[in-house]
Amino acid sequence: MLNKMIAINEIEFNTLEREIYEIGCEYARRLMAEVLMQVDEIISKERDKKIYRHKGKRRTTIKTLMGEVEIDRVIYKAKGENGKTQHIYLLDKIINLNTYGQISSNLALKIAENASISSYRNTAKNITELTGQSISHGGVWNIIQILGKKIKELYTYF
Repeated sequence: MLNKMIAINEIEFNTLEREIYEIGCEYARRLMAEVLMQVDEIISKERDKKIYRHKGKRRTTIKTLMGEVEIDRVIYKAKGENGKTQHIYLLDKIINLNTYGQISSNLALKIAENASISSYRNTAKNITELTGQSISHGGVWNIIQILGKKIKELYTYF
C-alpha cells in the first residue's frame, strides 16, 4: 500500500497520514483479537469445570474505536443463583466487557461526546470517518437512548 504511494513521486501528507492511521488500526484490531482469544483460552483451562461446562465457541464482532474486532469466544453452561440454567461468556465477565449491542463502551462514549456538540447526522459522519465504523444517524440515536437509560437507572438509586 505505502510502496504504491511512494512510487508516485508526490506524497500528499493527509493521504499518508490516513493510510498510516488505517494500518495502525488494522494492527490494533488483530492484536486486540489475539489478546482476547488468548485470555479466553486461559480462562477455559483454569475455570471450575464442575460449575462451568464448555459449550463451544461463538463468533462475535465488537465495534471499537479502531474498527471491528472479530473474536471466537467460549460460551459456558452453568446453574444460576436461582438454580436455572444459564449460558455465559466468562471472558466478558472477567475482563468487564461492557458493550451497547456490539458497540464498545469507549466507542459509545465518543459517540455521546460528539452527539453533545453536533447533530446525529454529523456525529454519524464523524464517527464513520474517524473509526471506519459504518454507523447511521439512527444508530447514533439508539446509542444515546441506551446511554440515557443507563444514566437514569444510576440516578434513581440516589
